[in-house]
Amino acid sequence: MLKNYLKTAIRNIKRNKLYAGLNILGLSIGLGSFFIIYLFLQNELAYDQFHSQRDNIYRVVQGDGELGDNGELNAGITPALGPALGEEIPEVVAFSRLENWNKNVLISGIADSIDNVQSAAVDPGFLKFFDLDIVAGSKEGALESPTDLLLNETKAIRYFGSAVAAIGQFVKVGRSEPLRVVAVFKDLPNTTSIKAEVVVPIMAVNGWRGDNMNDWHVSYGDQLYVLLAEGASIPSVTSKIDELSEKYSEGMAIDPSILQPLADVHFALDTAGPVQEKTDKQYIFIFTLVAIFILVCAVFNYISLALSQSVERTKEIGIRKVVGAARNQLFKQFIAESVLHVMFSFVIAIVMVEVLIPQLENLIGRSLQFGAFDAPVLLFKGFVFALLVAVLCALYPAYLSTRLSVVKIFRNARGSFSTKRLISTVSVFQIVVFVVLICVAATANKQMYFMRNEHLGFDKEAQVVISRFSRDAASKNQLLRNELLAVPGVEGASYATSVPSRVMGMTRYSNIDFSWHNFDVDEHYLDVLNIPIKEGRGFLPEDSDSSNLVIINETAAQKLEFEGSVVGKTISLGKELRIIGVVEDFHFLSKKEPIEATLFKPLNGGIGALILKLDPSQVGTTMDAIKAKYKSVTGGDEMSFFFLEDQINSQYKQENIMITMINTFVVVAALVAFIGLFGISGYTVKRRLKEMSIRKVLGASFMAIQKVLNLSSLLRLVLATLIALPLVYYWMNNWLSSFAYRIDLPVGLMISAILIAFLVVLSTAAFHSVRAYLTNPVDLLKDE
Repeated sequence: MLKNYLKTAIRNIKRNKLYAGLNILGLSIGLGSFFIIYLFLQNELAYDQFHSQRDNIYRVVQGDGELGDNGELNAGITPALGPALGEEIPEVVAFSRLENWNKNVLISGIADSIDNVQSAAVDPGFLKFFDLDIVAGSKEGALESPTDLLLNETKAIRYFGSAVAAIGQFVKVGRSEPLRVVAVFKDLPNTTSIKAEVVVPIMAVNGWRGDNMNDWHVSYGDQLYVLLAEGASIPSVTSKIDELSEKYSEGMAIDPSILQPLADVHFALDTAGPVQEKTDKQYIFIFTLVAIFILVCAVFNYISLALSQSVERTKEIGIRKVVGAARNQLFKQFIAESVLHVMFSFVIAIVMVEVLIPQLENLIGRSLQFGAFDAPVLLFKGFVFALLVAVLCALYPAYLSTRLSVVKIFRNARGSFSTKRLISTVSVFQIVVFVVLICVAATANKQMYFMRNEHLGFDKEAQVVISRFSRDAASKNQLLRNELLAVPGVEGASYATSVPSRVMGMTRYSNIDFSWHNFDVDEHYLDVLNIPIKEGRGFLPEDSDSSNLVIINETAAQKLEFEGSVVGKTISLGKELRIIGVVEDFHFLSKKEPIEATLFKPLNGGIGALILKLDPSQVGTTMDAIKAKYKSVTGGDEMSFFFLEDQINSQYKQENIMITMINTFVVVAALVAFIGLFGISGYTVKRRLKEMSIRKVLGASFMAIQKVLNLSSLLRLVLATLIALPLVYYWMNNWLSSFAYRIDLPVGLMISAILIAFLVVLSTAAFHSVRAYLTNPVDLLKDE
């Protein structure tokens, strides 16, 4: 019997190639897109879930807003807080401060061995609650000694040939003395917020901080993680942290503390800190909806196309009933055909996933770790899901087709069941999805264009930042600056501890109720970055008391609330400082964040990073000359650098990825909707072919017939638009509110998007209605 069902199903596919092709294509795109989005969402939601004690791990952040609203939260905590928590709060089982930056490493005994790696500088408590899979050496007692170092497996093999051979070897990290490898751990999963290829004691690479690590008035931007006892009360622990901060801060204003669950770190866009990969939770919601929309549209397409085909098969169903076919047998026939269609679609969808996943991985810069043969459980789940879709798709068409009586079938060769209401509902739903998604894509693209291209308040083009120096190079800082300035194409040079998008540290003082972003700069900084001075002046080489001079930005001047000009006024920030200038506000952080108070202080012999302003017309040749000169001056050091524009654009990497994916899946959703609308239009026209033939015989013109056939499509389109616009307005306003600097809703773009939807819908309807008009009435009415 099953063999007969399959033979009949294959025969029907061959007989109705267009119908079968549309069904298989629509379901293939729907299932493939659903699987790809599912894999992406699974990857996003897996962040930091591999730690066995993840439910009790929290990051301490501070801010004046509740977690989740638009309050300004800061993950840069004073280093003195961590040890105090461990000693004085019983619920804190372990703590670890974390400095998570890229650092240069030098492998002892290997020539030309400088490498740049992701480092985690931590306290010994780090190993008590963050899971590292040790493959060589031992985790017991690791990091207790200030000379210990843990290396990941990839780097161990690269540097020393194997994980075992790496044990006992010596590596220098940043400014550290040689550190001994005591353990090698398996590479951390891509789904980790803490990126680490080497793990070192925090003081090993930051010995220069000295006693400042115990100073409650100092912050280096380190994160602080704590492991709480099982069942600990979060409000109680938070209250104790605040009390501890007030106890030791000696009157300094401290923002309230918040314990941020580890699972939220990847999604904490409202928290300033060095987490490299963050995702807005709204995108998870958006892609979940898109996946559901695409799949539901694909299923509805199948149902509508199946109903359309059922109209043509009523005579076949009648004959089957006359020769004795039972209703359950007809059901099985419909389900067999549906399963066959869906299995073809499933195979094509898996091939699509296999082909497109590498492109998606390249786009998002992460591995989704999926292959048809690498994940048999996921593949089996997908297969079962496809079977379920097949059965669901077949039930309604089978029910409607098999409930007709034989008499009605042969009295009216096309049967008499009505599906007009369902078809109209499906059509409106698909148009709503299409209009919403195309408006979302238009709005999101315009916002990202605004973020990337509006003037930031300084020059970002052709600015090169040399970010790290060896000790020998640092000792030659002025010689290096002068030599590089002499390179043709270099128009300016400045040393500073902070550059836009890489601002080191925030400071809070007891007599001022807001925090400052610190820029330690030389006298050339404002000129090199072309930051306009609104009032007063910049630093000068001849300033004799430069350590007591500061420059602030407009936001800081407004917050200080001095009467009249702030230039010449004195502020007490640990010591008395005189304001000599005010610069115009500029976006030194992402535009998702508001401009905050900024404090420029003289560098006074420090070094930080070296910013070089280049002639934009000859960047390539100038960079070659700069690298050669740098190597010459530093005795062979390789130059570690980045372009400021690339660094600034990287702040929007996640948004760019999401927008690209949204654009892609909007096109997919549009294609699926188009297939569905094409089938629905065809079904609607087929139901009225005889009516149109009679109208044509009675003299109806081409336009009159087009009006009759397409008016319902136009009305559905208007209804769908009226439903879609409030959804778009609410959704996009909510998304745009997460940006400190945003566009207004692009009404013109949205109107254009709606016009595109009108064009697509009406073109599908017009295609079938024109074909209906060109059909010879004799062929349709000869049996009447």
